[in-house]
Amino acid sequence: MISFNRQKEDIMNRIFGSSKRGVPREEQIYNECHKKLYYTSLRILNNTMEAEEVMHDTLLKYFAREEFDSQRERDSWLTRVCINLSIDRLRKRRSEDNLLKREELKGELEESDSYEEYSFKGVTVSMVKEALQALAEGYRVILSLVLFEGYDYEEIAQIIGVKEVSVRTQYIRGKARLIEELEKRRG
Repeated sequence: MISFNRQKEDIMNRIFGSSKRGVPREEQIYNECHKKLYYTSLRILNNTMEAEEVMHDTLLKYFAREEFDSQRERDSWLTRVCINLSIDRLRKRRSEDNLLKREELKGELEESDSYEEYSFKGVTVSMVKEALQALAEGYRVILSLVLFEGYDYEEIAQIIGVKEVSVRTQYIRGKARLIEELEKRRG
């Protein structure tokens, strides 16, 4: 049986790292995954602080689990948990009637400055971000999950807890509204 001091040392080394080894596993995984999780959550929540909290909560849940067989399985699990936690936050926000307009967040999406100047047929990345932020919450979530995360309608219906037909309808309407918003900004 391992002594209490040895257990304590093992826990401290796991949390804070050990000088005997290189980069701790947790820090390595954080460095690999935190940006993707943050931006996934940010597109759904449209709130930088909440997105950061969801990203951290997702990683903490992962660190409490056993290892996965492959990196692909790990990344899939992390993305799914991040999306679910983000949607839970939206539901909580809605249930508390705390839907305040967040005008100060417009333009704060900072994925990469190199893409900001890219333009296609007169539409820039920043215009798409602003138009997406201007959409209703439901449309923004559906569009983000389909366009950015690559989920199909059936998976989104399971995640959100609505019928697949509703997801498809919201996607079509959301896409139409996004195009309208882009035309307003372009024109």
